[in-house]
Amino acid sequence: MTPNAESHWILVRGLARESRHWGTFAKEFACALETEGRTARIDLLDLPGSGRYSEMRSPVTVKEITSFMREKFLELRRRIREQGEIPPPKTYLVAVSLAGMVACDWMERWPGDLTGVVLINSSFKGFSPPHRRLTPEAYARMFKILREKDPVEREKRVLEMVSNRPERHAEIAAEWAAIQLSRPVSHENFVRQLTAAALYQPGLVKPETPVLILNSEGDRMVHPSCSEQIAARWGATLVRHPTAGHELPLDEAAFTAKAIANWHEGLQALSPRPQAGV
Repeated sequence: MTPNAESHWILVRGLARESRHWGTFAKEFACALETEGRTARIDLLDLPGSGRYSEMRSPVTVKEITSFMREKFLELRRRIREQGEIPPPKTYLVAVSLAGMVACDWMERWPGDLTGVVLINSSFKGFSPPHRRLTPEAYARMFKILREKDPVEREKRVLEMVSNRPERHAEIAAEWAAIQLSRPVSHENFVRQLTAAALYQPGLVKPETPVLILNSEGDRMVHPSCSEQIAARWGATLVRHPTAGHELPLDEAAFTAKAIANWHEGLQALSPRPQAGV
C-alpha cells in the first residue's frame, strides 16, 4: 500500500472479464495520478462468476452482484485496518460495461461509500433501446464466439468485436486465452451475467456521487449513444475518444488514465475536504 494514500481506487471489469484483463492499465493509471502529485491505493476486484470467483455461480440480478462486490470491498477495508493501516479517506470506483451497472446500483443503495464513479462504455435499460445496448453486430459475433472451441481463436474473435487495435490482437489473444484457461468463465455464468445486464434498470433519481463517463466513438459492441444518454440524464461529465473500441482501457490506456486523473483533479478543486469513508 502507498503510505498515507489520499484515495482508494477500485477497478472492476465487465461481462466475462476479470482483473487480469486490465493488463498494464493499473500501473499507467497510478503513474497518471502521481504526475498530478496524488498518492493512491489501487485494487482490482472481480465480479462473481469471473476471475477469483470463476467457480461461483453468478447471480442473475445486478443487485445481488452489487451486494457481493460491496462485501468484498468492505473485507478489503477491514484487512487494511487489521494490518494497522488507515484506509484512504476517499473511494472511487472505475467500472467497465456490466460493472457500470453495479456502480450505478451501488451509488443508489450506499451513496456514502463512494466519492466518485467512472463509467466506461456502459449502458442502462430505460436509457437506451436494446439494439443500441448490445448492437446487432455484437449479437451475431457472440454466437460465433461461443461456438469457437480453440481458446486463442475465440479471444481473437472477441478482440475483433471490442478492440480497434488489430496490430495487438495476436499478442493480447494469447494472453487472454491463458487467463481463460487458468480461471475459465463458464457458458452458464456468461449467460447469467448477460441476463443481469439486460434486466437491470436504474432508479429515476440522479446520483449524488460525481460521475465521469468515458466513451469510445468506435465502439461496435455498445453504441456510443448509450454513454451520451447517461451523461445527458445525469448531467455527468462526458469524455469521448474518437477511434477506440469498446475496450477503451486496452486500446487507449494512456488516454483513459489521463482523462480520469484530470477529472479527479477537478473534483479536488471543487471539494478538497475528504469524506469519512467506510
